[in-house]
Amino acid sequence: MSSSSLSGIRLGPMTLHGMAVVLRTPRFDDYAQWRRIRLRDQRSIEPFWSSSPLDWDARHTGKLWVRECLCGRAEARAGRRLSLVIEVDGRFAGQIELASIEAETGSAEMGIWVDAEVARHGVGGLASSLVLDFGFGPAGLYRITAPISPANLATARGAALIGFQREAMMTRYFDVSGARRDHELWAITTAAIPPHGFARHWIDNHSPQYPDTSRPAGADTCADTAPSRTTMLLAAARYYAGRALHLFDPLRSPPTARLADPDDPTVVLRSRRLLDWARWRAARVRTRDALDPDPSAPAAAWRRQHGRSHWLREFLRARSGLRSAGGLTLAIEVDGDYAGECRLFDLDMFDRNARMFVWTDPAVGGERVRIAATRLLLDHAFTTLGLCRVATAIEPGDIGSADIAARVGMVREGRMRCFVGATGRRADHDLWAVTAPIDRA
Repeated sequence: MSSSSLSGIRLGPMTLHGMAVVLRTPRFDDYAQWRRIRLRDQRSIEPFWSSSPLDWDARHTGKLWVRECLCGRAEARAGRRLSLVIEVDGRFAGQIELASIEAETGSAEMGIWVDAEVARHGVGGLASSLVLDFGFGPAGLYRITAPISPANLATARGAALIGFQREAMMTRYFDVSGARRDHELWAITTAAIPPHGFARHWIDNHSPQYPDTSRPAGADTCADTAPSRTTMLLAAARYYAGRALHLFDPLRSPPTARLADPDDPTVVLRSRRLLDWARWRAARVRTRDALDPDPSAPAAAWRRQHGRSHWLREFLRARSGLRSAGGLTLAIEVDGDYAGECRLFDLDMFDRNARMFVWTDPAVGGERVRIAATRLLLDHAFTTLGLCRVATAIEPGDIGSADIAARVGMVREGRMRCFVGATGRRADHDLWAVTAPIDRA
């Protein structure tokens, strides 16, 4: 997916009960409408929204709206996020986004909120359908997820009507209403695409259940007004200063990281070195059957993926730690010998959830080494890095990895369909996860 493909997107219009629904890029002059609706609908939105030390009114200032617009544009240019406004008959009526977009795995996460005045008229379903058509079409995605609170029954019903399926219950996944709370994992894949697309399917099959009416007459409205020029300048300055400071946070691990287990000093995690390439390749040769996403692929393709240039690219991608494109990658040593690697990657947009993958060379260490390395990595994640949740994907037939996950305290939460694991293989995977102790979180 190219970065430019997510900039300036406009989807629609599609007509539902006489209402013209359009999805477009947010504008600064959406501020007044955004603030009015969000404050009015606080009781239906806040219980499912991310926690904040600010009260609801203070979370909806001009500075924060400008920051949200700037962040959305930057993420769109980078190809990581598609943030859109829902417009009904030319009026602001909510927001929808695809976040955590991964071009390599063809996955993304959907989030949406809709003006309560049109929420029961099918607008949310149509907006979601338009985004799915774009995601599975021009964006080239294969799988789109949606974390939904178990208490948010209306959203779960809407997701099911569109074609999402519930796959797992994610323990303490998201911080809402002042605490980390469980969320259901709902997902939809390309296998669910209707013959004429999601938007047309929604209009043809679901619109009869909604009343044939447009936006209620006499609804309170206000003019489209952008924050003042001073507010926008201050917000922009603060946003770019924050991005600069972001480079120095603890999630960018120092290049000299070295982790040792006092109970098993023979196992050490350390930063990778350029000289590790030959040992890495030899270890991958010995574990090819377990790590190769396509064992039937030509040997030449496998050799290219394990050549010196590929290693160097991956090495440079991961130099800046957990926030980098490759995530935080550490080498595993046993008595000074290279024994494999472990990764923390796929950091979420709130910087508190990540995924994990550990592999070891069977010639150097077995189950004991994998368990020790996994425990070291998790301790580093929950203490030094301050993460709250670490998950891993394990194929159903991989009994050994499931056993190790259970022994380090992870819990199986469900099964994900058409999921690309750390090896690059697209298949069903079981979701295993562990969360930080309550006092640390």
